[in-house]
Amino acid sequence: MALIALGLAVLVTGSHRLPRLRLPRRTKARIDELLVARLLALSVASGHPLGRGLEDIRLRLPEPEQAAVDEILARARRDGLTRSLVETTGPLASLAERLAKAQVTGAPLGPALDAFISTVHDARRFQAVEEARTIGVKLILPLTLLLLPGFLSLVVAPFLLEQLDGLLGTALP
Repeated sequence: MALIALGLAVLVTGSHRLPRLRLPRRTKARIDELLVARLLALSVASGHPLGRGLEDIRLRLPEPEQAAVDEILARARRDGLTRSLVETTGPLASLAERLAKAQVTGAPLGPALDAFISTVHDARRFQAVEEARTIGVKLILPLTLLLLPGFLSLVVAPFLLEQLDGLLGTALP
């Protein structure tokens, strides 16, 4: 009954508002070059040239990737696509370098993009496997601290109680 009265008092006084939860702000958004490469591979596979493919995919990309592609396209209008790709720095630099090499040598873009996608995918898989290998080491201490009290109370405590009962000769509850 007292709990209900306390709840009503809190509602009436308006002090039921909890402090706003503050989530950590995201750091700088990480650009996903794999997404850009996959969409570009689809566009190139459908027969579009590289410049047209970049223009096609830019509206289908999230904001950070779209801004990076817009920067490449703006420089391409001014200096040419190959030079724009060569001069690209930042998160799309490795993709732009592969595309520039394919443009300069005249190699087909499809296989170049497929090789890039495979390389990035393999690197991410390797990183995930490495992180999974270290999780056991990171969990040893929490697992020990959580399991040790249960182990002691279920296995060791009855044994100790029997030993104390035998030593003292009295019945323990």
